[in-house]
Amino acid sequence: MLTNSRGPPLSSPVMSKKTSALYRGLSRAVLVALLGLGLSYLVAVGLVMVPIVQTYITYAHHIDFFGYNKFDHPEDYGLAPGKTMNMKLQSSDNTTLGAWFILADSIHHKTPLLSPSPNHHHVNIPSALRTRPTILFLHGNTGTRALPVRVTVYTGLTGRLDANIFTIDYRGFGDSAGHPTVDGVARDAPAAWDYLMLQGAKPQDVLIVGHSLGTAIASLLAAELARDNIEPRGLVLMSAFSSLRTLMDQYYLFGFLPLLKPLSVIPFAPRVLNWSLKHRFDTLTLIPNVRTSVLLAHGENDWDIPHSHTSTLFEAFLDPYLPSASSLTGNPLSSHNWDQYGVQQDLRAERRSTIVRTTSIAGFGTWEEFIDQKHGGRRVAMLKTNAGGHDIGRLEGVQDAIGEMFDFY
Repeated sequence: MLTNSRGPPLSSPVMSKKTSALYRGLSRAVLVALLGLGLSYLVAVGLVMVPIVQTYITYAHHIDFFGYNKFDHPEDYGLAPGKTMNMKLQSSDNTTLGAWFILADSIHHKTPLLSPSPNHHHVNIPSALRTRPTILFLHGNTGTRALPVRVTVYTGLTGRLDANIFTIDYRGFGDSAGHPTVDGVARDAPAAWDYLMLQGAKPQDVLIVGHSLGTAIASLLAAELARDNIEPRGLVLMSAFSSLRTLMDQYYLFGFLPLLKPLSVIPFAPRVLNWSLKHRFDTLTLIPNVRTSVLLAHGENDWDIPHSHTSTLFEAFLDPYLPSASSLTGNPLSSHNWDQYGVQQDLRAERRSTIVRTTSIAGFGTWEEFIDQKHGGRRVAMLKTNAGGHDIGRLEGVQDAIGEMFDFY
């Protein structure tokens, strides 16, 4: 028999008891850890269903990474002296909103750097609106209009596109009053649009650009303008989501931990979650109401919002031109049903290939576009980038795509 010089034989009853005790201890530890994770998950889901928690998660309007909000000194955030005017405007329900108007580079360069009052540029806004096109920029959640990554986007757009930028903080963000709600932010975007019109801008000279959460707000504005027979220069949706409910179903913490997908196996849980949803942003339902030209842009490496959401929106614009999509009915095991379903999908794919022009851009991404003859020959395009993550507005290639499609050059 093999022996251990420091103890009993390796196959002795004493060793077996120690091994069994070790296994039992490990099993208990694993079970406790799994129970802890399960309880933590249920607590997290329960919190998501609380309205006030939903508000803070959806808008993240009180998260400010830098805690420095001197909006009346935009130079502190990297913008050139005299290039940006800080201002306040009123929403239709008299909520005060903070805003920046940033001059296009060609206009700003005519201002002496050592001007005695570099921020005194409100008299130049009507002139700037007449001189160069303007982008109404609607940012995403978290932080303010002064977030450094957003300032980087402003700098690119005012430089590469030579466009003016008008950006606001929604109610509850930055130095704006109030608390964010769907109805509230849906009032804030039109307030920004109305300000530009009152200053002398023409609708065809104002491009609406939304990013992330701002894409839902931009779509609400575009749909409202269409109902009033007003057509802006166009609509750009960067890193969009089809609906907040769908995004919640597909959301992964840290890019790999499913947040709500496990609930799908619990009877009635998805229905309860849907009932508890307070902020019902749903861009997909707005697609039929948007009448202007549209560019959808998304990074394929976006860990926050899957790029499949942008594909869903693009296909919704395209859907009126395709054969009706069939679904599996009757016996799901029937080979006949599957054959019919396959034939219908092949017809849609074939028809799609004749309508959509697809261009591969080496080292950058893929461009798909079609001309929507049912809405005045407008352009509808989708740009998928290989890189850029969630903040693709920083990419020069995305900025160039906006400039080319909407005639900034």
